[in-house]
Amino acid sequence: MKLQFFIIFLFSTLVYSQNELSGIVVDNADKSPLEFVGLYNKTDHTMTNADGRFQFSSSLNSVTIYRVGYDKLRTTFQKVGDTIYLNKSVLELNEVTVTNEKTLWQKIGDSVSSNYPIYPYKEKFLLRGVLRYNGKITRIQDIQGKLERKTLLYTQDINPDDKDFKVEMTNMRKVGLVKDENEVYFIFDSFYGLFMNLIPVNATGDDFDLTESTFDNGKKININFQSKPSIENEDFSGHYIINTDNYAMERFKMSVEFKNKPFQESGKKIRFRTVSFEKEISLSKTSNTGKYYIASAKYDVKVELTDEDKSFTSFYDISFILTTSDNEGDFDVKKNVSTSKDLFKINHPYDQSYWNAQNQLLLTEEMLDFIEKVQDPNNEFRVRSNIKK
Repeated sequence: MKLQFFIIFLFSTLVYSQNELSGIVVDNADKSPLEFVGLYNKTDHTMTNADGRFQFSSSLNSVTIYRVGYDKLRTTFQKVGDTIYLNKSVLELNEVTVTNEKTLWQKIGDSVSSNYPIYPYKEKFLLRGVLRYNGKITRIQDIQGKLERKTLLYTQDINPDDKDFKVEMTNMRKVGLVKDENEVYFIFDSFYGLFMNLIPVNATGDDFDLTESTFDNGKKININFQSKPSIENEDFSGHYIINTDNYAMERFKMSVEFKNKPFQESGKKIRFRTVSFEKEISLSKTSNTGKYYIASAKYDVKVELTDEDKSFTSFYDISFILTTSDNEGDFDVKKNVSTSKDLFKINHPYDQSYWNAQNQLLLTEEMLDFIEKVQDPNNEFRVRSNIKK
């Protein structure tokens, strides 16, 4: 009987044993912290925050550490130290100006249906929104939930609709100032607007200069694009990374700067305009379906604010980070939130136990300081929060 108990105890220990890893990922050349680095294996994943810090746990011993533009590191929990150094990928010296990209883009287009789910599917997600006012954090919101998409990419045969996304929100924490010193409320994007913004777009054609280079022994193609002067008052730049084995897009990054963009009117004589935005999307291939999904994405927007007399000038910086898991998972998505509503106005109870255990995306030191400061009862600004101390 004692032997049987020992065997059962040993088995349960082996089944539930978790490998734990925490630390920081930095660039090996300049030792700067790296955000947006994925740490993952077949069952678990996490991502570094803006401080380069992470916490990762898994029942498996293997871990892959990767950020596009850096060499992929495959290792084990036991071999990883508190600080992980990544080396930048070396582009091979065959960069050329692309004069006719139709051949490559035709191959990419022909492979869309085999590389991406152009059909409804489900996944789980973690979404973080951080708002800064003149450089300082004024709002933080984390949302965890389930998502059902109509499709990953929109082809000519699929028209976008605000019913293309169904969201079941399961956890949320938010804290932030309602209005700034000029009594301005900054409107957050909606689920629909955000998910549509986090889709790769076509930045090719006569209005763009393209250059092409390869890396990873020719397995990857890096296509840089830069808008020509024919696109007035807007400067587009960025790149695609294409897998040469299947012509799948594995990464898309675009930066846009607006020049002399006119102000738009808002309430109370406020004027605003978008100064710039940047989106960065990484797609990963899953082993269960062989399709590519958005593994992680980031969307940053800078907005300039003034009044009709131009008595002040302020800047808002909003950053959203999205990570997904269990792509094409077998679970129900029971819609409990509008996908067209301002995200910061959504209400959901705070689950302290969940957020204490959440390690998919850690809060930075700056965020922790802000949460502590803004919840001070002597704070002079009106605060909207669901976090209970």
